[in-house]
This record gives sequence, C-alpha cells and structure tokens, in this order.
Amino acid sequence: MRIIDKYVLQELGVPFALSLGVLTFILLTREILRLVELLINKGVGIVPLLKAFVLLLPSFFVLTLPMACLIASISAFSRLSSDRELTALQASGISSRRLLRPLSIFAFAVLGLTLLLAQYAQPWSGPSVKKSVLLMLRNDVSLSLDEGVFNTPAMNVVMYVGDSAPSGESRGVFISDTRKKGEPRIIVARQWSLINDPLHDRIGMTLRDGAIHVNPKDPEQYQMIRFSTYDFTMDLTDSLSTKVEERPSIFEIRYRLSQSGGKDPQYLKLLEEEYKDMAFPFATLMFGFIGMPLGIVAKRSGKAGGFALGILIILSFYVLNVLADFWVSSRMMAPFLAAWFPNLVFGVVTLLLFQRRANL
Repeated sequence: MRIIDKYVLQELGVPFALSLGVLTFILLTREILRLVELLINKGVGIVPLLKAFVLLLPSFFVLTLPMACLIASISAFSRLSSDRELTALQASGISSRRLLRPLSIFAFAVLGLTLLLAQYAQPWSGPSVKKSVLLMLRNDVSLSLDEGVFNTPAMNVVMYVGDSAPSGESRGVFISDTRKKGEPRIIVARQWSLINDPLHDRIGMTLRDGAIHVNPKDPEQYQMIRFSTYDFTMDLTDSLSTKVEERPSIFEIRYRLSQSGGKDPQYLKLLEEEYKDMAFPFATLMFGFIGMPLGIVAKRSGKAGGFALGILIILSFYVLNVLADFWVSSRMMAPFLAAWFPNLVFGVVTLLLFQRRANL
C-alpha cells in the first residue's frame, strides 16, 4: 500500500512542479520586466535584483500553489486513467477511494504551505517589504548610458551621448525632455558627467557649456537659455516608487464600517479581502479533490489537456470571486459569506462529482 501512495504522490509531484513554475513566471512577468528595466537602464547590479526577486516570491506563491495543486491533480489522474492503471488497480481489489489517501496527503501539504505563506511570508513580503526592497535597490541605482545611440533612462526623456574624448572625458549630449506638459525642452551641451546620488533623488547629469531650448516648435513661446553649468536630474518614482498602499488593519476596517452603519462599499470590500486571506488557501483542498474525478473523465487529455482544464476551472473560480465582490458592493451578501462563496460552490460540485463517480 505504501508503494501505491508513493507512486501517486510522484505522479502528482511532477505536474505540480511544472505548473507552479509556469504560473509563477506568468504572474511575475510584470515584476521581471520592471527588474530588467532597472538592470538595463538604471545600472542596478544583478545580485540586488536577485535578492529583490526572492523577497517578492512568497506573495505570488500564495496564488499559484492552489492553482498548481488543481492542475497536478487533473493531470495525474488523467494520466493514470488513460494508461488503464486505475483499471488495473481496481482489478487488484484497490478502489479509486483508496487513492484519496495520497491525494489528501498532497492536498493538505500544499494547504499547509499556502497557509504558512499567507499568514507569515505574504505579509512579510507585502507592502512593507516591497518598500524596503525598493529602497535597497535605490541605493544601487546609477545612470547607464550607451554612447552613439538613443537612450531612454526615464519616461519622456530621450538622450543621445557622443563618443568619449581621447582624454577619457565624455562630451556632446542631446536631450529631449517632454516630462513637463506643454513645455517640451531640447537640451544640448558640449560636456557632461554623471550624477549618481539616488538617496537624494539626484540621478542625472551635470552639463557644461550648453543651451536649453524651451518650446522649440512654437515661435511665439520659444526661449533659449544658455548655461555654463546645469544639473539635469530625473525622478526615480516611475521605476522605484515607494508609495505602496497598505491595507488598513481589520480593527480599523470594522471601526469605519460601524461609523457608516455597515454601508460603506470600500470598507466592505476591504473586510472581504481580509476574509479571503484565509478562504483562498482553503481552496487548495477543493482544487485538489475536484481534480480527481475531472482527470478520470478527461482521461485522454494528457498533461497539456490537464493544464488547459485547470486554467478553465481557475477562470470559473475567478468569475465566482468577481460575482461575490459585486454582491458585497451591492450589499446583497455579507463579506464573510462572499469570501467563502467560491469555496462553497466548488465544494458542492466536488461532492456531486464524487457521488456520480460512485454511482457509475
């Protein structure tokens, strides 16, 4: 019997690891692009970026662990059914219910890990740690410019720098600055040097012997300002924003609701989010168990079909969440019930699928 448990757990483990990696990568795409931008345009080293990446992972695992559990369950039992291994087990006197034991071990293990991350690691890697990570990266930011090409170190800023002089001093720079609405600027200078002081938001260039052309395309408002020395700095908030909104505590949410008589939709949704922090990890159990009858039915789908069916189930779960959010905003459903509503629906569907399987 232990051999069967190990075998089923092995069948669950491989698609679980693959789907966890794929789903996490998909959800992390935005953050990865942001970190790559810091690496290319802001000169941040690879080691600080890897540290930031590791610190941000737990909050994404809370979302992807239940999803991966569902896909693994569907894929594993689909494979066992398509290869007639379930039929062979039944012929040996081992029913499908016996396979619930390794599936339960697997689902509860994923549930425990998800709960651990949701209650401890996710708050630790939430807004406060994101703010700390951004501050850590800010200390490593520098302005990285390539000579002889157009650079875009910041939003609405384009720079073209000339080749370095034989003495090693960089010279010749062209800057198009359209950050200020209605007042575009063209800045040219003969010589320049970098300013790298991220702690005081002084990332930019010290320009020497140049001119600023304000509104160059408008003859009536055109101005030209000559300078001997000019500090051109750029705001880092677009790439390193530390203004992360933190969710109020549950006590503050309940206090605000008591003041509004329980009718403030904003705090009703915030209270629902608090309950979802506990409800969503428990969806792991629903996802794990519902995958068994679905995988047996979709016996010829294979791993790719299991992944596609799992994504469809996840989308259905998301639609139920959106519907519950609407009911909370409309004050048609209590926040606690709305947070657990998708789990209840999937629990009923799972029981019906097992009941149907038992009657076949």
